[in-house]
Order: sequence, then structure tokens, then C-alpha cells
Amino acid sequence: LLALAVAAGVAAAPASPASAACASNTGKAISGTVFGQDGRDVNVSIGFDLVDSSGRALNADPKSSSYGCAKTDGYSVPQAYLNHFVGPEGAPQGSTMKDGNKTTRAWRVGSIPSNAVGAYIEVYHRGYQGSPCKDSAGNYCFNPQTLTKYGNSNKHLVPVGTSNLPIRLPMTCGFKGTAGAIKGVVTNAAGQRVTVRSLYAWTETKWNAYPYYQGWGTAVFSSTGVYRVPSLASRQTYVMWATTTSGTVVKKTGIKVNDCGTTTVDFRV
Repeated sequence: LLALAVAAGVAAAPASPASAACASNTGKAISGTVFGQDGRDVNVSIGFDLVDSSGRALNADPKSSSYGCAKTDGYSVPQAYLNHFVGPEGAPQGSTMKDGNKTTRAWRVGSIPSNAVGAYIEVYHRGYQGSPCKDSAGNYCFNPQTLTKYGNSNKHLVPVGTSNLPIRLPMTCGFKGTAGAIKGVVTNAAGQRVTVRSLYAWTETKWNAYPYYQGWGTAVFSSTGVYRVPSLASRQTYVMWATTTSGTVVKKTGIKVNDCGTTTVDFRV
């Protein structure tokens, strides 16, 4: 996720030795709620990247020996996971799931390091498909991602101490929502369609902009070089970046997504 932050304009400093980057535990938190554009509870995992004033992503796991130190991969803490038994269609607020627990929309990341100034938050929509497995720690395994009804959502640099922050997942037009999409073709200098390592779209909208749903997505390729990023929150602009197989990054900004519309953006890499 730090690469996304850099692409969005946050200056990242080189990782420092652990002894220089570590911090104390403030006990502070960032918290809020997550739900669909139609107000239903949703099955989601949530990734948090806490960053310092130089844009470095930090290890925020208080059980880790490198707590508060700059990290190079993964999220700052293990992803949060809500509503394992909810299907792709969502559920009425406070529904009773098959394990007897009620659905929730509350999320929280706590024990924030003293050198953290904010968090990038990525929400992945998922849907129960009949596989209530658990990992070695007794936590439910993540269900597969699904974007048929709801898209993913994110927040940029939410300040430490923020509470009651609503995150709304955009809903697709087939379900009377407003989500749009971006599509296009990736070619090389000779005009040939090519494969890229990754292609992302990330909202440029501020974290607290009403109505509190900001989108992000990963390109799905139907054939070599032909992509689509579906189920994106509309009425906002996006930054996109394509990473080639050799590691070169091509970035485009100011890409508008309208209600139920598809914006075409081609890449020459």
C-alpha cells in the first residue's frame, strides 16, 4: 500500500534502521463504521497502513519487536475482518448470522505508534460462499472478493484520533447504485498490447468528503493488455498507475468516474 501512497503524492523516505524508527505506544486509535451504499451490513476485510510524517509505513503491531519501525511489506497490522457469514448481497443491519453472532459495522485500529500521523485504509468487499474455515489462530479465513453488488473503498491519510468515520461501499447500477468503471488498453511503444505487473485505480478524494465513499480497484484483464476496473465509487477523480514487468511505473491523474459510466483510459508503457 505504501506504493499507492507514493503514487498519490505522499513523499516516502527511505526505510531507516529499526533502532531509529521505533516509537512508543500512544494507546490512540482510529475508528468508524463500514456499510454498503444502500445501508446494509457487509462482509469485508480492512487493511490499515499507519504512516509517519515522512510517508513511511510503520509496523503498528504492539506485539512485534519492530513496533513503530518502518516496514517494507504487508499492512501495519493484520487486516480486520467483519461479518464472515454475510453473502455478496449484504444483510440488514444487526442481522443474526449462522454462527449466532449479529452483523456489525464497527471497525477500529488501536495501539497507534507515537510517530504515526495518519492511516491509509483499504476495504475489500467479500461474500460468504459456504467455507467457514479458520486459521491456526482461530480466526475465520477471508471469503473471496466479490464486486458484483458492492465495490471496494478506501481512505487517504485519516488523522490519528479520528473516530466515528463512516466508510460506504459503492454499489453497482444493477442494484440501483451509482458505481462506474474505468477501461482501456495497455500497449508498448510499437502499439502492441502488453502484459503489466499491476494496474490500480485509487480515488483522489479527501478522506472526509461527504458522502464518505471513496473507491479503489485493481484492473481485471479480459485478454492481453485489455483491462477494466469495475465497481468504482462515482462523482470523483482517480489516480491510476501501471507497473510494467520491468518495474517501470506509468501514472495518470484526474480521471473522472461518473454515475454508472465507464471512462476510457489507455496506457502506453
